[in-house]
Amino acid sequence: MKVAVIRSECSYRKGGAERYAANLCRSLAEMGHEVWVLAEKFDPDIHPALVHVPVEVDRSTSWSRNRSFNTNSQKALAGLEVDAVLALSRSFPSDAFRVSDPLHRYWMKIRYPGKLHRFLQTLNPRHRAILELENAILNPANTRMIITNSRLSKTIIREYYDYPEDRIHVVYNGVDLEKFQPDAGRSPSSGPVRLLFVGQDFQRKGLAPLIEALAILKQRSRSCTLRVIGRDNPAPYRRLAARLGVADLVTFEGPTKEIHKAYQEADLFVFPTFYDPFANVCLEALACGLPALTTTTNGSSEVITDGIDGYVISGEPLPRADSIAAKVAAYHGLNSQHREAMRAAARDTALGYTTQANARKIADLLSGKEAPHG
Repeated sequence: MKVAVIRSECSYRKGGAERYAANLCRSLAEMGHEVWVLAEKFDPDIHPALVHVPVEVDRSTSWSRNRSFNTNSQKALAGLEVDAVLALSRSFPSDAFRVSDPLHRYWMKIRYPGKLHRFLQTLNPRHRAILELENAILNPANTRMIITNSRLSKTIIREYYDYPEDRIHVVYNGVDLEKFQPDAGRSPSSGPVRLLFVGQDFQRKGLAPLIEALAILKQRSRSCTLRVIGRDNPAPYRRLAARLGVADLVTFEGPTKEIHKAYQEADLFVFPTFYDPFANVCLEALACGLPALTTTTNGSSEVITDGIDGYVISGEPLPRADSIAAKVAAYHGLNSQHREAMRAAARDTALGYTTQANARKIADLLSGKEAPHG
């Protein structure tokens, strides 16, 4: 099968969505499919058989970036003869659009809870451009099928858009089990519980309530440290940590190319996101034998069993610091044997979600083979 994959950035050096695109393209190529990757930024070392089709993007403004990527990716597509078009970024028309980024209408509701404020924000050129693209993509005439990576996303689409339910398919993410695996030589931690947070958007990913939870845990004499990895401005969160008296417990490290080592060195992954279709960082953590704590407003929570391989808290209307603290305290109180059991269970959970299985299901959908809707 000849497949065109549209994604603004396809790279192992970026966030979860970019790494997902790289894994999918690599897996499709390994399966023998011919794959063209229409992207502005592309790592050539993903797989030698992949063909990069450059897409120019006008980065003068946020709204021009979104609109120009859609326009120029479609122009680039016109010169290709392919059997199927899979859009992983906001682009239409396509045979399949996979919901990788947050659905903007739902995110606007979370980000701007006041109706008047939210309406005024829809006049912002950036939001208007994204909403116009989203409306067009979720028009059944422009997109043959929608692929979501969680039941959460499918539910949200059905709530906000009139898209046929039988054309929405749930296919959970996969993880590279060779790159992300437990450290066989790791020794159990006898000191403070080492918490890890990984994310590119500190506000949406819930870093503030996590730092507030750290302060609650300190007051309750639950010794913990927090390691923050990701590309965002740490200044507001450094100030918050200082104001709450936990600045000495938090380290900000920026992005890293060896994220798997960070998972291996931590005791508990904490990701109290306000909203994520399916945060792949949770699956990566589980694959490294690291129990993950996240919210019901993260599609990743659907593969986590509370108290077995991680923890799940309510994300509505927003994640609460006291709820985060309660779950971390529960982990803190476990003996070493129980903690190791959780680590083993985390790895076992990840074994059911491989990049190869994900790619096979995507390929079956694109080729027209019957697949469960989820």
